[in-house]
Amino acid sequence: MKFLDLFAGIGGFRTGMELAGHECIGFVEIDKYSRKSYEAMYNTKGEWTRHDITAVTDSEWRELR
Repeated sequence: MKFLDLFAGIGGFRTGMELAGHECIGFVEIDKYSRKSYEAMYNTKGEWTRHDITAVTDSEWRELR
């Protein structure tokens, strides 16, 4: 199953999901320090990402299908 890591923090949810065999396709995190940690801990190159979930448009959500 593919998933988005919303309100990602430093990736605790992602770790569990990946250990269960699922694939992360992107993440959303507003805190700049958490984002830096997240990007250092995981290979996020090429993944969909946004800083603020309230700024994501309906059309952006639909692109992720």
